[in-house]
Amino acid sequence: MNALLQYPGVTLAIVMAVSLLLWTVISMFSSAWFFPSPLATAQAIVKLTLTGELPHAIFVSYFRILTGWLIGCLLAIPLALVAGRTPIIRAFVEPYINFFRFVPPIAFLGIAILWFGIGEGSKIAVIIYTSMFTVFMNTIAGAMAIDETPSRAARSLGASRRQVLLKVVLPQTVPAIVVGVRIGMGFSFMSVVAAELIAAQEGVGFLIYNARLFMETSNAFAGIIALGLMGLIADRALQAIARRLFASHPLPF
Repeated sequence: MNALLQYPGVTLAIVMAVSLLLWTVISMFSSAWFFPSPLATAQAIVKLTLTGELPHAIFVSYFRILTGWLIGCLLAIPLALVAGRTPIIRAFVEPYINFFRFVPPIAFLGIAILWFGIGEGSKIAVIIYTSMFTVFMNTIAGAMAIDETPSRAARSLGASRRQVLLKVVLPQTVPAIVVGVRIGMGFSFMSVVAAELIAAQEGVGFLIYNARLFMETSNAFAGIIALGLMGLIADRALQAIARRLFASHPLPF
């Protein structure tokens, strides 16, 4: 077992082989419309790729996810840093955050459509709403848990509050921010599927919903696999960027 852990590529190949074997065996005892086989799913992926439907759906969903997630991060991180270091702002902001973070984003989809229309604005707004709270909660926790000694030393040397925030607090909060950003991205994927299932005419979520309507279960499986790979690629890219930008920080991956 320890030898396998030294070769993650081999471990991944074994896991995939076992998963495909189990999937094939289960599909042999089921109807194709209920639980399609790996071969039927692969054929659906090829067909949807050749027609351009799957690449277009992936592009549309990626655009919505990354746009909403990035805006949510840009809004949440500065607010959380300031709130984490300023008690009066934290006292004002926290009741709103603690109220709205328990309201599912799908509950706001109808209002988002009313406010922003049935186009991209409503989907992106829902993703912003979803990602903001996760990033905010992780960032404010990191800002409140840092070692105060460097901050006091900086202030005693004449540093302003802004300098302390940017030069002392922010670097120490980077690991918490990165964790929040990663988790927020995962929630963004979930919220975009919910939005596309209800109020969209394109995207991977709509592809899965459309496949269900026409009992094309293999197409739905293709969409699910596409979503998983999209998330995996996005997360690995985010990790690579974070390692390059914050090489001197103790990142949790």
